[in-house]
Amino acid sequence: SETSIWPRGLPLDMVRKRVPPIEDLAVQRTDCPIQQGLADLNPDVDAIYRLLFPLPVSFSSDRKIALGRDSWCPFNSQNTTWYKNAFPLLYLPSYCSFRMTDIWRSLVAQRIAWENDWAILFDRPSVEQERNEHDLMQDFADEVSGYINNSKIARKLSDLTLNPGADEIASNMEKCYSSLVDLGAVPKEELGLLHSWLDDIQNL
Repeated sequence: SETSIWPRGLPLDMVRKRVPPIEDLAVQRTDCPIQQGLADLNPDVDAIYRLLFPLPVSFSSDRKIALGRDSWCPFNSQNTTWYKNAFPLLYLPSYCSFRMTDIWRSLVAQRIAWENDWAILFDRPSVEQERNEHDLMQDFADEVSGYINNSKIARKLSDLTLNPGADEIASNMEKCYSSLVDLGAVPKEELGLLHSWLDDIQNL
């Protein structure tokens, strides 16, 4: 989009950071088992954006971009396609705000995707969203934990030593969510839910 806009979960100090023109980026085939489709009209932006900037917004329909290793960008649970090899990464943390659960999932998923040579695809808009009524100030309050922690989480996850391969996804998830516990982003009770999720996935 030519509009100044950013995805929900992007740290506020990154909003004005310049990005390379899409024309300068390489064109290549890549494996993208997680694909975020964009939403026209009322996309999934944070409360600050909705309080300060006008909507609706429409995105360009002639471009898509895949982000690989060391390229962080939060993605949400709306209009997102997950292929079977990425199913374990669908786990949504429960001991955090509703406005951060899919964002923190996306950060963990990206970090583990790097170990499997997967990119995260941000695809062209494929839906138009008519958003239901929200209390924007409550949304803002629920997003504060992200403004405070998202950069810390990304740095912590970047520093982890993970292992490649589909068989390592579960142990990598345990390492990632343990790092969120170490940061104080979620309590240790989160790990019990994660283990139940991984057991269920294993038994499917």
